[in-house]
Amino acid sequence: MLPHKHTLVVVAATLALMLAAADADLAAERAALLALRSAVGGRTLFWNATRESPCTWAGVQCERDHVVELHLPGVALSGEIPVGIFGNLTQLRTLSLRFNALRGSLPSDLASCVNLRNLYIQRNLLSGAIPAFLFQLPDLVRLNMGFNNFSGPFPSGFNSLTRLKTLFVENNQLSGPIPDLSKLSLDQFNVSNNLLNGSVPLKLQTFPQDSFLGNSLCGRPLSLCHGDIADPISVDNNPKPNNNTTNHKLSGGAIAGIVVGSVVFLLLLVFLFIFVCRNKTGKKTSAVDIATVKHPEAEAQVVAEKGVPDVENGGHANGNSAVAVAAVAAGNKAEGNGSGGAKKLVFFGNAARAFDLEDLLRASAEVLGKGTFGTAYKAVLEAGPVVAVKRLKDVTISEKEFKEKIEAVGAMDHESLVPLRAYYFSRDEKLLVYDYMPMGSLSALLHGSSAFPFILSFQFFSMLCFHSISPFSSAWTIITYCN
Repeated sequence: MLPHKHTLVVVAATLALMLAAADADLAAERAALLALRSAVGGRTLFWNATRESPCTWAGVQCERDHVVELHLPGVALSGEIPVGIFGNLTQLRTLSLRFNALRGSLPSDLASCVNLRNLYIQRNLLSGAIPAFLFQLPDLVRLNMGFNNFSGPFPSGFNSLTRLKTLFVENNQLSGPIPDLSKLSLDQFNVSNNLLNGSVPLKLQTFPQDSFLGNSLCGRPLSLCHGDIADPISVDNNPKPNNNTTNHKLSGGAIAGIVVGSVVFLLLLVFLFIFVCRNKTGKKTSAVDIATVKHPEAEAQVVAEKGVPDVENGGHANGNSAVAVAAVAAGNKAEGNGSGGAKKLVFFGNAARAFDLEDLLRASAEVLGKGTFGTAYKAVLEAGPVVAVKRLKDVTISEKEFKEKIEAVGAMDHESLVPLRAYYFSRDEKLLVYDYMPMGSLSALLHGSSAFPFILSFQFFSMLCFHSISPFSSAWTIITYCN
């Protein structure tokens, strides 16, 4: 065993040799970087050549006195990279020369960088075939060669890079089919805008269309290849025996077309339905001469000839019916048979008797609308006045009680109420006559018509509308006047 002092001498000598070797390696790496700068230039490569260590230079990262990363993106590098530089940078793990103007092919001594994990050379002017020595870099994880001029076939040697996760070779001039890269587990992949043809390998069909556009490729996620009858994604890696059955699936475009067509068809049906309903409810302009329906038999004949539905039995108010006045004639006949004389219109107060029941029978009438307690009609008398006639329905009340209630309504005097002008009572028919107001209905005044000022106060309207549901209440009176 060596004495203690001899041991210290050996250790010191060993450290000195190691430091000398490290200094020699770093000096060689420093020389390689300076040679690279001399060959390809670079407007920002202001490296101080007088300094001993290159680890302080911009874009250079060191670890344990070795250059492990070289980042020179977008620094106006141009020309070809000479052989003999990367042979002295064997500890490189990341090399970034993207966004420059480098030309030619990659130098072969790049194969010496066996620890290389990330290689970014996109957006240069590099050309030639993809070099085979790249497939001898087992630790390569990210490779971006896009936007260059690489040509030739797509190499199958990529399968040897089992740790590769990113492979970008878009916007080059690669040709031929894409090889089966079944040994790779890629997270990112792009071969768009090349000269590739054939079908997309099954292992790559999970990537989006953008990864394959600009080629002559087919198969999922692109259009089906000639002769394909099933969706490739549904093909099992271990297919079962064929049972003479095929699984046909609609493409995304076909499904979208069906959905859009269905929506358009439903919209057309809705518009057609609205158009028909408006046509049915908007026909309120024609009238019928009431003189032809003084008797019930004539009424039935007119209704049959005109084809007018009875609005009180669920038909539409189309303005071609004189049912109300015909009902008066029926009431007159019934009363005449029972009491020997026909009833007449009863006017209120000192109002002038400008017309009588006969004048009303001879008037032309049109339906204004159907309310809760009956149907309203517009009657144009021969003498000129226009009145609104409300025909009550389902009102079973004695004449005395009817007279008391209707006189109470007729006695109301308010600037927002149309006064009751006259009424008619018989066993089968009850009519109320008002001055015709051509300015719209209460519903239009309350819900959107701004052409006519509505001066009824909220408190007064509430009192009238919620006082009673009787057809003789003030609320019913407002609805009748405004129909």
